Formats: sequence, structure tokens, C-alpha cells
Amino acid sequence: MQDLKDLVLAGPDLALNRVTRWRCIDLCVVIAERYEIVVHERTVGKILRRMGLTRLQPRPYHPRKDAAAQEAFKKTSPPS
Repeated sequence: MQDLKDLVLAGPDLALNRVTRWRCIDLCVVIAERYEIVVHERTVGKILRRMGLTRLQPRPYHPRKDAAAQEAFKKTSPPS
């Protein structure tokens, strides 16, 4: 179980897992590949809850965002 918790806390690898954040359905696939057992996504949610992990996630962001371009846009855009 500690391996699964470490995996969740480390987060997904975009190149390997093709996701930017873990969802229960994504973890079902990883569990099936690593441990060769099939679990339902609701079961994964229950396991995560027992490990003390919550479903609260920060707002997702694009992995190739440009912070400088965002600041420049904020400075040049008209006030609302």
C-alpha cells in the first residue's frame, strides 16, 4: 500500500502516463499493470480515503504554459 501512496503523492508522469493529474480511473489502469489485479474506480477511491488522501485537487494547468506571456497579457488587456 505504501507503494501506491508514494505513486499518488509523486503525481503522474505526463510522458509515461499521459495524464496531468491522477483520477481514480487512471489509477485503476496503473494498479492493473503493476499489481496484476483489477479494481473498480470506487474501490480505488475508498483505498485512497483509508490512506488519508483526499479528493481535493489544485486547479489543473497546462504543462507548457508560459508565465511571462500571461503577465504580458494581464498588463496589456483592458480593465474590466
